[in-house]
Amino acid sequence: MLLHLHPYCFSFALVDKDLNKIVDFEAKVLEQSSGNSLSVDSVANWMKEHQQTFSLPFKNSKVAIYSTEFTILPYKSENIKDIFGLLGYAYNEDCTYLKNKIGEHFYLYYSLQDKLINFIENNLTNVEFYPCDYGLLHFYNSKLISKKYLAGNLYGDELTLCLKQDAQNFYYNKFPVKEKSDLLYYLRLAYEHLELNLDEFPTFLYGFIEEKSPMYSTTYGYIRNFEIDRTLKNTLPISLGVEEFPLHYYINLLGLAI
Repeated sequence: MLLHLHPYCFSFALVDKDLNKIVDFEAKVLEQSSGNSLSVDSVANWMKEHQQTFSLPFKNSKVAIYSTEFTILPYKSENIKDIFGLLGYAYNEDCTYLKNKIGEHFYLYYSLQDKLINFIENNLTNVEFYPCDYGLLHFYNSKLISKKYLAGNLYGDELTLCLKQDAQNFYYNKFPVKEKSDLLYYLRLAYEHLELNLDEFPTFLYGFIEEKSPMYSTTYGYIRNFEIDRTLKNTLPISLGVEEFPLHYYINLLGLAI
């Protein structure tokens, strides 16, 4: 069982590992503002709607959860509380501080509410927790024409950007997106910071966006090698056993399956 819980959208995918196939899928767009902790009640109500599915005896469950306290560092530390203290976050006794590793030198540090952790652990078997962007950071498309590319994910009012090369992440940042010009602005800002060629370097987009949207068309007019990643059907290590749905919307969910 894979779950992705974000203030903008709750989604899950039930994966048959023997067949490498998604046998059930559901997503519910909430359109709440990011920046606020997830409500246990909202998660509980959503899971109750799918109680028959969530009560199955899963071998394991991977849950990616939005956190308001989240950072990435190139080194491992056991003093996670000290890390968040240096970042200006006050220690919260009602939270648990966690970390995950991606690649050789890439560590994700984040906090989750204890009551949310306890609720999920009481309702799912063999739970592993991850931060919300784990799927995008973990996923690397080795079949793209260029093995080095900028990956962007639009989720609600957030834009996440990361630079990929040889299955590693070399850049990560998040930006607020409100207007149709915001995607173009922050992409150009990242290109300038990373000293990338605007006319040659490729950017692949994920998240809730389509070519017909004003935000996409505005950006496409200025960045030449820019497109939505439509290769996911051939590159993700799982096939679809459910009705077709836009894979690029759910890269943070499907990236948990890798």
